[in-house]
Amino acid sequence: MRARNQSLESDFPRAAHRKIDTSFAVADTATQFLRGDEATPATNTSGEQVIEAAVSGPDGANRLFTCTGVAEVQLSLGRHQDQITETWTFFVGPALSRGQFYRAIGYAQVSFQTMDILGAPAGFTVQVVSTEADWDDESERVEMRVEVLLDSSLVSLNVNQLRYWVTILAKV
Repeated sequence: MRARNQSLESDFPRAAHRKIDTSFAVADTATQFLRGDEATPATNTSGEQVIEAAVSGPDGANRLFTCTGVAEVQLSLGRHQDQITETWTFFVGPALSRGQFYRAIGYAQVSFQTMDILGAPAGFTVQVVSTEADWDDESERVEMRVEVLLDSSLVSLNVNQLRYWVTILAKV
């Protein structure tokens, strides 16, 4: 039986010479994204955590980045509105060239909301309608798009934060 302190280098001699961690630059998030004639609300992220793993993927992809964090948003539904849907965009993860990026998937949920009940019977819905994560050629980063729906009856709603998880497969 092997001693607890014995190194695994004897079992995996090449593993000791590999460098898994890749440093990456963090770009600033723009104040708005332009999609044709429409401006899509953009936001900044905070507390992003990135885990990088060496993998053996399709077409030479060899890195898997898992990114989590919070996107600061401001989405409000007042007492005179019944429903609002808005799409928020933000950048996540490392800067990658088009040749390095392979695929990304993302998930988001509302993590901070407030409400004020204005009467009875009252009700409300807060729903993440869709999430997309794809490479943006201008920023050379993964752009996350999250569509949020607020619906209410006699309730004033505010959403201030979205929590996100994005997985990026790349060839580094």
